Amino acid sequence: MVKKMKIKVIVQDEDTKSNIEIKDQDYTTTIKRIEKYLKAFFDYTFSGAENEFVPQFVPEWIGEYDVHNLSQKEKVNILLEREHQGDWVRSQEIKEEYERVYGGEIKLSSVSTYLSRFYGNGDMERRGSRAQREYKLFDGIII
Repeated sequence: MVKKMKIKVIVQDEDTKSNIEIKDQDYTTTIKRIEKYLKAFFDYTFSGAENEFVPQFVPEWIGEYDVHNLSQKEKVNILLEREHQGDWVRSQEIKEEYERVYGGEIKLSSVSTYLSRFYGNGDMERRGSRAQREYKLFDGIII
């Protein structure tokens, strides 16, 4: 009988908290995922100047992207795909999450514009009045 295994790694400092949970992986895969996660966390949170934003939350998938070389639009797209597949979201929610995850500011009008363009391209559903507008990502990649 093979035992099921679950490993959770939590990294926390004064400003940032993040975790990764790995289930039912072999030893080599587990070690590689933990190393990749820790490298991404440390590179991402400690590579900037002292006056730069520091992300409040670093999701485990962040290490799969070179976030320093992504546009704001690409970062919004990744957030939608990774965190909100099938969820109705509002611009304000995405703005706040963007700033927590990526550690940088984004204007609410920029988020609204990106969501509206994704909708215009047929990548999202939209409902509600302008004041209560919500968007939902269709399956698949936007960009």
